Amino acid sequence: MKGEREQDLNRNNEKRPFKYLAGDRTIGVEMSQAASVASAAAEFIAEGERSSRTEPLNRAGFRRPGGRPAFLVLRDGREERPVPREEDGGLPAGPCLIRSGEWLLAPEVSELYAGWLFSEDKAQEERMLQRIYYRLRASAAALLESADGVWAAVMPPFMPELDDQPARLAALQDAQLDALFAAVAERQRLGGDCRLDLLAPYPASAAEFAAQREFIEGVAEQTLGHAYAAACRIGAMISPDVERAAAGEIARIADFLVLDGAAGEAAPEEAAAGFARAAEEVLAAVRGVKPAAALLAAGAPAAYALADLYRIGLSGIFCSAGQRTEALLRAACLTWMARQDHADTAAGGRL
Repeated sequence: MKGEREQDLNRNNEKRPFKYLAGDRTIGVEMSQAASVASAAAEFIAEGERSSRTEPLNRAGFRRPGGRPAFLVLRDGREERPVPREEDGGLPAGPCLIRSGEWLLAPEVSELYAGWLFSEDKAQEERMLQRIYYRLRASAAALLESADGVWAAVMPPFMPELDDQPARLAALQDAQLDALFAAVAERQRLGGDCRLDLLAPYPASAAEFAAQREFIEGVAEQTLGHAYAAACRIGAMISPDVERAAAGEIARIADFLVLDGAAGEAAPEEAAAGFARAAEEVLAAVRGVKPAAALLAAGAPAAYALADLYRIGLSGIFCSAGQRTEALLRAACLTWMARQDHADTAAGGRL
């Protein structure tokens, strides 16, 4: 649906899709809440100095700081205790990642979903999907009313049990997107505002992403009109095993990319090294096609691999609430170390 004209309108935003200065303030606030920050920082800096002598990845492509954007540490999933939003506050540094498939696991929805999933009666199936829609709409409204809903990146449901039932998966995604956009419309009607980005789930090719994007835009246009659909930022959630050439082609037409390490079966700390290597390869393919592309990482392995992802040049990571304070601390340490390196290099050049 969106042609070259709409792509041109978004081109100016591709270089800086997220705000960065607010992220620095967020790091300062959350670091102040961490215990023994000084000793933890010293330990991490020492660890970084030791690891720099035995780098596990090819560092030739790393972007040394000197004006590089801040490394974003963003939320993956809503807070356990949702905080009401402050209507007069500005946008956060970046979006909160919402995997809307998790809404189907809530106690009030899971039984309905199981009934719909195994229903063999078409009329009953439609009635149960309608009831699921109202539950999803309530979840979407709760999200938009919370602080996490000020700026959210929402991925439609991607349910493994529906892999061999594409028509049912499409019906479920349609219901979820319709519920989400209806909640946005209601919030706009009441004078509220929010920023909503969408993530196409795990496309394996540019053609697959284009089809998913058209589907999302179609639902948005039906609910909120053409102007909203044309302005909606749509990215792609991709897996670490995506074909590298395909990742580059997806990046060409996606507004941003998220590399997801959450699906792996290995323990996060064991998967971190392999995830970092995959991220390096994907980033090279993506930036080879679109140098200003925003590529973030998500999932527990991303937090464990933060130092490598920072040095590679990723835009940031999404991590759970339990990992976020440590990740913010590590990102702040890396930023400080990089600034020191840059200052030393600049001073050496003047001697």
